Amino acid sequence: MVALAVGVVRAGAVLLGALALLAVGTACGERKEPTGAIVRIYPLTVQGAGERPTSLRAAPRRIVALGAGPRRILRALGLKKRTVPVNDELVGLQLVGQIRRAHPDLIVASEDADPLDLARARTATHASIYVEPGESLVDVEHGIDDIGLLTGRPVAARRLSAAISNTRRRVAARLSGFPVVTVFVDLGGFSTAGSRSLLGDLVTAAGGQNVAGAAPEQGAFPLRLLLKKNPDVYVTTSDSGVTLASLRADPQAKRLRAVRRKRFGVLKAGLVEPGPDLGTALVEVARILHPDAFR
Repeated sequence: MVALAVGVVRAGAVLLGALALLAVGTACGERKEPTGAIVRIYPLTVQGAGERPTSLRAAPRRIVALGAGPRRILRALGLKKRTVPVNDELVGLQLVGQIRRAHPDLIVASEDADPLDLARARTATHASIYVEPGESLVDVEHGIDDIGLLTGRPVAARRLSAAISNTRRRVAARLSGFPVVTVFVDLGGFSTAGSRSLLGDLVTAAGGQNVAGAAPEQGAFPLRLLLKKNPDVYVTTSDSGVTLASLRADPQAKRLRAVRRKRFGVLKAGLVEPGPDLGTALVEVARILHPDAFR
Protein backbone atom coordinates (compact mmCIF):
# COMPACT_ATOMS: atom_id res chain seq x y z
CA MET A 1 0.00 0.00 0.00
CA VAL A 2 1.21 3.49 -0.78
CA ALA A 3 2.29 5.43 2.33
CA LEU A 4 -0.45 7.64 3.76
CA ALA A 5 1.80 10.66 4.12
CA VAL A 6 2.36 10.71 0.38
CA GLY A 7 -1.31 10.70 -0.60
CA VAL A 8 -0.35 9.51 -4.07
CA VAL A 9 -2.51 10.73 -6.94
CA ARG A 10 -2.65 9.00 -10.30
CA ALA A 11 -4.50 11.03 -12.87
CA GLY A 12 -2.15 11.31 -15.84
CA ALA A 13 -0.70 14.33 -17.55
CA VAL A 14 -3.91 16.33 -17.21
CA LEU A 15 -3.65 16.15 -13.42
CA LEU A 16 -0.01 17.20 -13.49
CA GLY A 17 -1.01 20.30 -15.41
CA ALA A 18 -3.71 20.99 -12.85
CA LEU A 19 -1.27 20.73 -9.98
CA ALA A 20 1.14 23.07 -11.71
CA LEU A 21 -1.61 25.67 -12.09
CA LEU A 22 -2.61 25.02 -8.49
CA ALA A 23 0.86 25.95 -7.28
CA VAL A 24 0.97 29.09 -9.42
CA GLY A 25 -2.50 30.13 -8.28
CA THR A 26 -1.58 29.68 -4.65
CA ALA A 27 1.60 31.69 -5.01
CA CYS A 28 -0.18 34.54 -6.78
CA GLY A 29 -3.04 34.68 -4.28
CA GLU A 30 -5.73 33.73 -6.78
CA ARG A 31 -9.19 33.45 -5.25
CA LYS A 32 -11.23 31.65 -7.91
CA GLU A 33 -11.06 27.91 -8.49
CA PRO A 34 -9.55 26.95 -11.86
CA THR A 35 -12.08 25.78 -14.43
CA GLY A 36 -12.02 24.38 -17.95
CA ALA A 37 -10.53 21.41 -19.77
CA ILE A 38 -6.91 22.41 -19.09
CA VAL A 39 -7.23 21.78 -15.36
CA ARG A 40 -9.60 18.80 -15.50
CA ILE A 41 -8.27 16.31 -12.92
CA TYR A 42 -10.67 13.37 -13.28
CA PRO A 43 -10.43 10.43 -13.26
CA LEU A 44 -8.15 10.31 -10.22
CA THR A 45 -7.11 8.03 -7.39
CA VAL A 46 -5.78 9.02 -3.97
CA GLN A 47 -4.70 6.96 -0.98
CA GLY A 48 -6.05 8.06 2.39
CA ALA A 49 -5.98 6.22 5.71
CA GLY A 50 -8.28 3.45 4.52
CA GLU A 51 -7.10 0.11 3.23
CA ARG A 52 -8.45 0.79 -0.24
CA PRO A 53 -7.57 3.81 -2.43
CA THR A 54 -10.30 6.25 -3.38
CA SER A 55 -11.12 6.64 -7.06
CA LEU A 56 -13.48 9.06 -8.80
CA ARG A 57 -14.31 9.43 -12.48
CA ALA A 58 -16.02 12.82 -12.04
CA ALA A 59 -16.59 15.50 -9.42
CA PRO A 60 -18.95 14.24 -6.70
CA ARG A 61 -22.33 15.94 -6.59
CA ARG A 62 -23.50 14.52 -3.25
CA ILE A 63 -21.06 14.08 -0.36
CA VAL A 64 -21.56 12.58 3.09
CA ALA A 65 -19.18 13.58 5.90
CA LEU A 66 -18.63 11.30 8.88
CA GLY A 67 -16.79 13.07 11.68
CA ALA A 68 -16.12 16.64 12.78
CA GLY A 69 -12.86 16.92 10.83
CA PRO A 70 -14.34 16.01 7.42
CA ARG A 71 -17.35 18.27 8.05
CA ARG A 72 -15.13 21.25 8.81
CA ILE A 73 -12.91 20.65 5.82
CA LEU A 74 -15.83 20.38 3.40
CA ARG A 75 -17.41 23.51 4.86
CA ALA A 76 -14.11 25.41 4.59
CA LEU A 77 -13.87 24.32 0.94
CA GLY A 78 -17.26 25.90 0.24
CA LEU A 79 -19.00 22.56 -0.28
CA LYS A 80 -21.88 22.93 2.16
CA LYS A 81 -24.49 22.76 -0.61
CA ARG A 82 -23.06 19.49 -1.91
CA THR A 83 -22.77 17.92 1.54
CA VAL A 84 -25.79 15.85 2.57
CA PRO A 85 -26.13 15.79 6.38
CA VAL A 86 -26.46 12.51 8.26
CA ASN A 87 -26.46 11.78 11.98
CA ASP A 88 -22.99 10.28 12.36
CA GLU A 89 -23.57 9.64 16.05
CA LEU A 90 -25.57 6.62 14.91
CA VAL A 91 -23.82 3.30 14.40
CA GLY A 92 -24.41 0.10 12.50
CA LEU A 93 -27.41 -0.38 10.26
CA GLN A 94 -29.07 2.85 11.43
CA LEU A 95 -26.11 4.90 10.19
CA VAL A 96 -25.85 2.88 6.97
CA GLY A 97 -29.56 3.45 6.36
CA GLN A 98 -29.13 7.22 6.63
CA ILE A 99 -26.14 7.15 4.30
CA ARG A 100 -28.04 5.02 1.76
CA ARG A 101 -30.94 7.50 1.74
CA ALA A 102 -28.47 10.36 1.14
CA HIS A 103 -27.41 8.79 -2.22
CA PRO A 104 -23.80 10.03 -1.99
CA ASP A 105 -21.16 9.85 -4.70
CA LEU A 106 -18.43 10.31 -2.09
CA ILE A 107 -18.19 9.54 1.63
CA VAL A 108 -15.45 11.36 3.56
CA ALA A 109 -14.87 9.72 6.95
CA SER A 110 -12.58 10.33 9.91
CA GLU A 111 -10.18 7.60 11.03
CA ASP A 112 -12.38 6.63 13.97
CA ALA A 113 -15.28 5.64 11.67
CA ASP A 114 -16.18 1.96 11.98
CA PRO A 115 -14.65 0.06 9.01
CA LEU A 116 -17.62 -2.33 8.98
CA ASP A 117 -20.08 0.57 8.71
CA LEU A 118 -18.01 2.00 5.85
CA ALA A 119 -17.93 -1.35 4.05
CA ARG A 120 -21.70 -1.68 4.39
CA ALA A 121 -22.19 1.91 3.18
CA ARG A 122 -20.00 1.20 0.13
CA THR A 123 -22.09 -1.85 -0.72
CA ALA A 124 -25.39 -0.01 -0.19
CA THR A 125 -24.50 3.13 -2.17
CA HIS A 126 -21.57 2.21 -4.46
CA ALA A 127 -20.07 5.52 -3.33
CA SER A 128 -16.34 6.14 -3.21
CA ILE A 129 -14.99 6.31 0.35
CA TYR A 130 -12.09 8.42 1.56
CA VAL A 131 -10.79 7.97 5.12
CA GLU A 132 -9.02 11.12 6.30
CA PRO A 133 -5.65 10.53 7.97
CA GLY A 134 -5.46 12.37 11.27
CA GLU A 135 -2.63 11.21 13.52
CA SER A 136 -0.36 14.20 12.88
CA LEU A 137 -0.39 17.75 11.53
CA VAL A 138 1.29 16.60 8.31
CA ASP A 139 -1.30 13.82 7.94
CA VAL A 140 -4.10 16.37 8.17
CA GLU A 141 -2.43 18.68 5.65
CA HIS A 142 -2.20 15.80 3.14
CA GLY A 143 -5.78 14.80 3.91
CA ILE A 144 -7.05 18.30 3.18
CA ASP A 145 -5.19 18.31 -0.13
CA ASP A 146 -6.65 14.91 -1.04
CA ILE A 147 -10.19 16.02 -0.21
CA GLY A 148 -9.68 19.14 -2.28
CA LEU A 149 -8.63 17.05 -5.27
CA LEU A 150 -11.51 14.62 -4.86
CA THR A 151 -14.09 17.40 -4.69
CA GLY A 152 -12.63 19.60 -7.44
CA ARG A 153 -11.37 22.29 -5.03
CA PRO A 154 -7.59 21.78 -5.14
CA VAL A 155 -6.56 25.44 -4.87
CA ALA A 156 -8.86 26.16 -1.92
CA ALA A 157 -7.59 23.00 -0.21
CA ARG A 158 -3.98 23.96 -0.82
CA ARG A 159 -4.59 27.30 0.89
CA LEU A 160 -6.03 25.54 3.94
CA SER A 161 -3.18 23.04 4.23
CA ALA A 162 -0.56 25.71 3.54
CA ALA A 163 -1.99 27.86 6.34
CA ILE A 164 -1.38 25.00 8.82
CA SER A 165 2.11 24.40 7.44
CA ASN A 166 2.95 28.11 7.65
CA THR A 167 1.73 28.24 11.25
CA ARG A 168 3.99 25.29 12.10
CA ARG A 169 6.97 27.19 10.74
CA ARG A 170 6.04 30.43 12.53
CA VAL A 171 5.60 28.65 15.86
CA ALA A 172 8.92 26.84 15.43
CA ALA A 173 10.65 30.16 14.74
CA ARG A 174 8.96 31.77 17.75
CA LEU A 175 10.14 28.97 20.02
CA SER A 176 13.72 29.00 18.76
CA GLY A 177 16.00 29.15 21.78
CA PHE A 178 13.33 28.05 24.25
CA PRO A 179 13.92 24.72 26.03
CA VAL A 180 11.61 21.77 25.49
CA VAL A 181 9.23 21.31 28.44
CA THR A 182 7.74 18.04 29.69
CA VAL A 183 3.96 17.82 29.40
CA PHE A 184 1.10 15.63 30.56
CA VAL A 185 -2.21 15.80 28.66
CA ASP A 186 -5.28 14.91 30.74
CA LEU A 187 -8.39 13.99 28.73
CA GLY A 188 -10.36 13.40 31.92
CA GLY A 189 -9.82 11.04 34.83
CA PHE A 190 -6.07 10.99 34.07
CA SER A 191 -6.67 9.28 30.71
CA THR A 192 -4.23 10.67 28.20
CA ALA A 193 -3.08 10.92 24.58
CA GLY A 194 0.21 9.49 23.38
CA SER A 195 2.81 11.31 21.33
CA ARG A 196 1.71 9.47 18.18
CA SER A 197 -1.77 10.99 18.34
CA LEU A 198 -2.86 14.29 16.80
CA LEU A 199 -2.91 15.99 20.19
CA GLY A 200 0.46 14.48 20.97
CA ASP A 201 1.85 15.86 17.71
CA LEU A 202 0.51 19.31 18.62
CA VAL A 203 2.42 19.10 21.90
CA THR A 204 5.62 18.14 20.09
CA ALA A 205 5.24 20.93 17.51
CA ALA A 206 4.63 23.37 20.38
CA GLY A 207 7.95 22.60 22.01
CA GLY A 208 6.81 19.93 24.44
CA GLN A 209 7.74 16.36 25.31
CA ASN A 210 4.80 14.11 26.16
CA VAL A 211 5.65 12.19 29.35
CA ALA A 212 3.01 9.53 28.54
CA GLY A 213 5.13 8.21 25.68
CA ALA A 214 4.11 7.05 22.23
CA ALA A 215 1.24 4.71 23.03
CA PRO A 216 0.03 4.73 26.66
CA GLU A 217 -2.42 2.06 27.74
CA GLN A 218 -6.12 2.87 27.78
CA GLY A 219 -7.61 4.06 31.02
CA ALA A 220 -6.14 6.27 33.70
CA PHE A 221 -2.42 6.94 33.53
CA PRO A 222 -0.90 5.62 36.80
CA LEU A 223 -0.50 8.51 39.24
CA ARG A 224 2.53 6.84 40.74
CA LEU A 225 4.24 6.92 37.34
CA LEU A 226 3.00 10.45 36.66
CA LEU A 227 4.58 11.63 39.92
CA LYS A 228 7.82 10.00 38.83
CA LYS A 229 7.67 11.76 35.45
CA ASN A 230 6.72 15.01 37.24
CA PRO A 231 5.88 17.12 34.14
CA ASP A 232 6.62 20.83 33.83
CA VAL A 233 3.21 21.62 32.32
CA TYR A 234 -0.24 20.05 32.76
CA VAL A 235 -2.62 20.41 29.79
CA THR A 236 -6.25 19.41 29.63
CA THR A 237 -9.16 19.88 27.23
CA SER A 238 -12.30 21.91 27.83
CA ASP A 239 -14.51 18.82 27.82
CA SER A 240 -12.42 16.87 30.36
CA GLY A 241 -13.92 18.36 33.53
CA VAL A 242 -10.39 18.78 34.92
CA THR A 243 -9.54 22.03 36.69
CA LEU A 244 -6.51 23.27 38.58
CA ALA A 245 -8.67 23.34 41.71
CA SER A 246 -9.62 19.68 41.29
CA LEU A 247 -5.99 18.69 40.87
CA ARG A 248 -4.93 20.68 43.93
CA ALA A 249 -7.65 18.89 45.91
CA ASP A 250 -6.25 15.47 44.96
CA PRO A 251 -3.77 14.20 47.61
CA GLN A 252 -1.38 12.85 44.97
CA ALA A 253 -1.92 15.16 42.00
CA LYS A 254 -1.28 18.24 44.13
CA ARG A 255 2.32 17.07 44.52
CA LEU A 256 3.01 17.41 40.80
CA ARG A 257 5.44 20.19 39.92
CA ALA A 258 3.10 21.58 37.24
CA VAL A 259 0.21 21.75 39.72
CA ARG A 260 2.31 23.31 42.49
CA ARG A 261 3.62 25.97 40.10
CA LYS A 262 0.23 26.47 38.44
CA ARG A 263 1.63 25.57 35.03
CA PHE A 264 -1.81 24.48 33.89
CA GLY A 265 -3.69 25.19 30.68
CA VAL A 266 -7.02 24.31 29.07
CA LEU A 267 -7.29 23.73 25.32
CA LYS A 268 -10.66 24.11 23.64
CA ALA A 269 -11.70 20.59 22.69
CA GLY A 270 -13.27 21.63 19.38
CA LEU A 271 -9.90 22.82 18.07
CA VAL A 272 -8.33 19.38 18.33
CA GLU A 273 -10.01 17.95 15.25
CA PRO A 274 -8.25 16.94 12.02
CA GLY A 275 -9.44 20.02 10.15
CA PRO A 276 -8.55 23.56 9.11
CA ASP A 277 -8.46 24.91 12.70
CA LEU A 278 -5.33 23.00 13.67
CA GLY A 279 -3.10 26.03 13.17
CA THR A 280 -5.12 27.85 15.84
CA ALA A 281 -4.88 24.81 18.11
CA LEU A 282 -1.09 24.71 17.69
CA VAL A 283 -0.72 28.35 18.68
CA GLU A 284 -2.90 27.81 21.76
CA VAL A 285 -0.85 24.80 22.89
CA ALA A 286 2.39 26.73 22.30
CA ARG A 287 1.08 29.63 24.43
CA ILE A 288 0.29 27.23 27.28
CA LEU A 289 3.70 25.56 27.10
CA HIS A 290 5.80 28.68 26.46
CA PRO A 291 3.91 31.79 27.61
CA ASP A 292 7.08 33.89 27.60
CA ALA A 293 7.53 33.31 23.87
CA PHE A 294 4.14 34.91 23.10
CA ARG A 295 4.21 38.01 25.26
